[in-house]
Amino acid sequence: MTTEVFLHHVHLVTNDMAGTCEFYIKHFGGEIVFDGAIDGDRNVFMTIGKGRIHFFESKSVPPQDRNAFHHLGMMVEDLPAFVRGLREAWVPVTDLVETPGGGFAMTAAPDNVKIELFQVKDARSRAFFMDAA
Repeated sequence: MTTEVFLHHVHLVTNDMAGTCEFYIKHFGGEIVFDGAIDGDRNVFMTIGKGRIHFFESKSVPPQDRNAFHHLGMMVEDLPAFVRGLREAWVPVTDLVETPGGGFAMTAAPDNVKIELFQVKDARSRAFFMDAA
């Protein structure tokens, strides 16, 4: 793989967005940098120091035997090329989903860890995903 890739965020599922955000803001100094719909679902992006947590709002309560972890978000600079490289290595990857300002695809690591591969092309959208230079 020659395209740049880096671990961007951990994505958690919540059915109490207000309570979840309040907890991370109050106890860890979290700062909401995005609150809006992506692919039709509410997502909140929060920075905590130099790290990031993304929250996905679900109306269903996760089963008690499962935690709120949903996926790792890996930001890549050339999503089609990265996906092509994984497929050439026989790694299963979903079709690309175009979103305003970019797109994403999903794959899985050992132990069935979901990985979101995403690219943000739109300069305005990149402000929510990139550290200030």
